[in-house]
Amino acid sequence: MAGILSKYSFINAKLRARISKILPDEVFTQLAKAQALDEALAVLRETPFASLEVIYSETGDIKQAELEILKNEIDLYRNIRGHLHRDSVGLVDVLLHQFEIDNLKNAIRIFFAGKNRKQSIDTSLHYLLYDRIINDIPIDIIANADNFDEIAGVCEGTPYCQIIKKYSHTVESQGSLFRMEIAFDHFYYNNLISSINELARRDRIIAIRLVGVEIDLQNINWIIRLKNFYNLPLDAVLAIIVPGGFNLDRNIIDELYRTQNVTFILKGFVNSKYPELSALLSSQAPDSTSRLVLIRRMLQEIIKYEVQRILSGYPFTVGIILSYFILKKDELTKIRMILNAKQYGIQQERIEGMI
Repeated sequence: MAGILSKYSFINAKLRARISKILPDEVFTQLAKAQALDEALAVLRETPFASLEVIYSETGDIKQAELEILKNEIDLYRNIRGHLHRDSVGLVDVLLHQFEIDNLKNAIRIFFAGKNRKQSIDTSLHYLLYDRIINDIPIDIIANADNFDEIAGVCEGTPYCQIIKKYSHTVESQGSLFRMEIAFDHFYYNNLISSINELARRDRIIAIRLVGVEIDLQNINWIIRLKNFYNLPLDAVLAIIVPGGFNLDRNIIDELYRTQNVTFILKGFVNSKYPELSALLSSQAPDSTSRLVLIRRMLQEIIKYEVQRILSGYPFTVGIILSYFILKKDELTKIRMILNAKQYGIQQERIEGMI
């Protein structure tokens, strides 16, 4: 017991103090009700996100403000890492890979748009991260590369080189980055599950529950995408989804992919496993876009429920670290989403439905 207390007592107190400062729902309601982007940024003036208004006023570019949010999120992980017991550092290092992988994906997308689709890439180059995250990756060379061989070459020595080599021909033959991007995601989640399996038993059970729900959310997004845009057979879908999900077993995935009414299946699933969230089931979704929003909200509420379950339970576990990262990710995602929605003039009611 003394070992557990020494491992988590300091970080538990520190993170609970930080969690108390996460923006409350009332602020997001204010942001949604703002009449324009400038007004939304003004709402953030008295929060830790005041710099976003400054950046936007100087550049007139909301994507530069979003890039600042991303940099702050990475710094957040690094800062927390510095306060952790050595047993938890490896897990946070694996979590940091998600930012590196997303940045690498974005650079490859820019390369692909320029070389294969002959699109201008000059503006997009400003929204990449060029600083080292985990590995030394020359993002500028990747975005401006002539071919995948060059990209694989500059990624030599990183875990991404072999993925790029393996899937470059598939990308070129199919005219899509989808398979390569899925391989990157599988690499990330496989490493994450491996890192969790190295934790002590109590931490392992908690971590697999939280991460498993996030994997469920990722798999749902893929199932919907594969069903609506690729029309792949079920066996191919099962080979693509990420193993390690907490709630979605083979039977539920089969039903989700075969049925015409995805929300009906998910409602039955929520009713059986999370009856406390049954109020969500009264929502109606008349069109396909609304149904996707409803599905996402269901899964986000499940994640929130699992986090609150952790925070109200035994305090000295890895759950406090993962819960904080999940809550901060949700906060930052909502801010980015609302600011983008204001930029594009999306109606208040639709924004409120998305948050």
